Amino acid sequence: MTALSILSILLGLAVLVYGSMKGYSVFISAIAASVVIGVLGGGGLQQAVLTDFMTGFVNFIKGNFMVFAAGALMGKAYEITHGAKAVARLFIKLFGSKLAPFAVLASIWVMTWGGIAGFVLAFSVFPIALEVFREANLPRQIIPGLIICGCCTASSWGPGVAQPVNAIMASGFSVSLTAAFLPSVIMAISSISAACIVLAVIIKKARANNEHFEALESDTAQNVTTLPNGLVALIPIIVALVLINFKINGTALLPIAFGVFAGAVLALLLMNKYRTDTLSLPKHIGQGFQNALNSIGNTAAMVAVGSVAQSAVGFTVIMNAITGMGGNPLIAVALAGFGVSFICGGATGAVGLLAPILAPTYSAMNVNLEFVGRIVSAAGHIGGTLPNGGFVNTVITGIANDSYKRCYTYAFFLVPFVNLVAVVVGIVVMAVMGVYV
Repeated sequence: MTALSILSILLGLAVLVYGSMKGYSVFISAIAASVVIGVLGGGGLQQAVLTDFMTGFVNFIKGNFMVFAAGALMGKAYEITHGAKAVARLFIKLFGSKLAPFAVLASIWVMTWGGIAGFVLAFSVFPIALEVFREANLPRQIIPGLIICGCCTASSWGPGVAQPVNAIMASGFSVSLTAAFLPSVIMAISSISAACIVLAVIIKKARANNEHFEALESDTAQNVTTLPNGLVALIPIIVALVLINFKINGTALLPIAFGVFAGAVLALLLMNKYRTDTLSLPKHIGQGFQNALNSIGNTAAMVAVGSVAQSAVGFTVIMNAITGMGGNPLIAVALAGFGVSFICGGATGAVGLLAPILAPTYSAMNVNLEFVGRIVSAAGHIGGTLPNGGFVNTVITGIANDSYKRCYTYAFFLVPFVNLVAVVVGIVVMAVMGVYV
């Protein structure tokens, strides 16, 4: 029975991966995977779909919707005011034309770190990246990996980041947004350095192979419009980061949802005059909430599959095998983060699922939970950015209108590989500092 239960989880994973690669709705893939796990794993169809799946789905939305909403509203503010484009243009100007691809990457890192939702940011920055790569005559298929790298490396799991996955990690392990600050900073630096080296190698190889920019029919010229001052556009990001990370008597000035929401309001106040659309502000806000609902709904569906898997006997066996490994416990944590994020198709869902399981387990073992939280979050961005990842699929096929065959090799080295470097560095640094409390 145990072997069949483990097999059911693996088959459920296969269903998720297949559905993602085929571009099916995440809800179709998630429910189908839950049915497979429930029926073959012994839990039963009704228990799997109506109880385990729905409990995981509802609980995740209940606990995290406002954080997703704040990020979506921040993204909407930067989209309609052209603030995201202004920041990207500022970085391109500062870096110069020769380093323009690195400037695009750096601008995405900064904006993601400050709480702007990755989905909205990807839509806003892609046209600028397209223009940069056209002018540099570099292969278009590098762009999706560049954008995913900006959204899904250190700027998503690093210390003080204003993103949902960091908030879920902090609450799940009862730590702060800046948990494991020193090793997290070292991890972030190693991640950023690795990404820049990888991008430089990719560009050098492309030029050596005489590869060029080849436009697709879907590519359109960007409309020229007056943009806000790039420095002004950075102010709301800085304010949001200060509000959620600066502490008085051990308590942050504002919870992450309120801090990012304050940044969104400030962005509108500072840059509203640069709006060029005719849609009313309340309708834009409504769209922002709808975007948040879509985003958290997709993530919650993946988390719900994890809840179904968690109820299977095989899941306990797998987790016991992982947490019972000898040696450095953070290696087991990294493996758990990688594996579950691969199943969930994203780091956010994986951290949401693993936190209540790993926190009491490693707390009882006297392992530093700040280290555990940071490693599981970073490792989740390895498995969560493999081909079945929801954000990966959206950027490559939805935003870039391109294919996995052309784009994913670049994306692999810019994202999962870069995150792996950070995790390895983090485990080594934390081992030197001492993983036990």
